[in-house]
Amino acid sequence: MGRPFCVQTTKHYDTVRIVMGETTNEQTSAGRPRDSRLDAAIIDATVEILTERGYNELSLAAVADQAETTTAAIYRRYGSKSELVAKAVFRTDGDDVVADTGDVAADLATMIGWSVEKLQHPAALTAIVGLLGESKPERKKSVAQSSAASRLTAERLERAKATGDLRADVDTSVLASLIDGPVLHAVLGGMAQQIDEEWIAQLVNVVLNGARPDAANVKTSGRHAKSQTHMNSMNRKVTSK
Repeated sequence: MGRPFCVQTTKHYDTVRIVMGETTNEQTSAGRPRDSRLDAAIIDATVEILTERGYNELSLAAVADQAETTTAAIYRRYGSKSELVAKAVFRTDGDDVVADTGDVAADLATMIGWSVEKLQHPAALTAIVGLLGESKPERKKSVAQSSAASRLTAERLERAKATGDLRADVDTSVLASLIDGPVLHAVLGGMAQQIDEEWIAQLVNVVLNGARPDAANVKTSGRHAKSQTHMNSMNRKVTSK
């Protein structure tokens, strides 16, 4: 005989909890799509608890209680607390992730604005600090989730290359990093309130100016030319030895 178990049902979202058993299942037929209301409730509860109590005080049991579901239902969606937090805070779905109007500068400005808005949320800083304190394997998982936004930005930049708005030899992952870095620096340094439309426009300008097709024809500045001449001279001396 196996261990005895009892079944408890929750009031919402058609979930079933089996206590002291080996198996947990939702009260849905096989292959039935997940309840999007429950997905949203779990995310909302996670963000709320992060904001009110902090990362260390957040538990899947607390999230389940607030979302009126079960920890089993959460585990079917997320493998760990860090994965849940990363997904909730650094989400990459929705209409406010990628802009693609055909104007790459305007689109990048819009996307940066969306990112800043999300990172300014109290839950974001709490999540970043908490995730950095996790084990290396868990940090890798959270980095994979949070870097998805950078990948989507790079994909938007790839489309700009295809239309000739950016040079074909530009590494779009590098461009995406040049955007992420200043934004994170400002947010983590407590300077997020200083980010306005002008700040974003200047960042987009700096990033794109070196990546546009006409940038390859820009003449080298005098100081840079002298530095390059010096380096070439040094290289010749080393080679001749």
